Amino acid sequence: MDIKEAVKSAKQHVVELFEGEGIYYVGLEEVKFETNSHEWLVTVGFERRWDRTPGPISAMLDSTPKRTYKLVRIDDENGEILALKDGFLPES
Repeated sequence: MDIKEAVKSAKQHVVELFEGEGIYYVGLEEVKFETNSHEWLVTVGFERRWDRTPGPISAMLDSTPKRTYKLVRIDDENGEILALKDGFLPES
């Protein structure tokens, strides 16, 4: 599996898992290959409908929507999704 395949798989997995929640602006945030475990660590970010502040007050406030970040672990050998959890890649 190369980096493009890992990213495509991670994004597709996130979209499928959260399909009932109306996510949008799904995008790659970070990607790393763990040589010890032979796993791809891919952080995918997205927004949900309820992350935006509705109404005219939002124009006066910081109306930057909140993004949600999911870290997807993928086995390099077989492409199996091993885990999905909140957050970014651990600091190395």
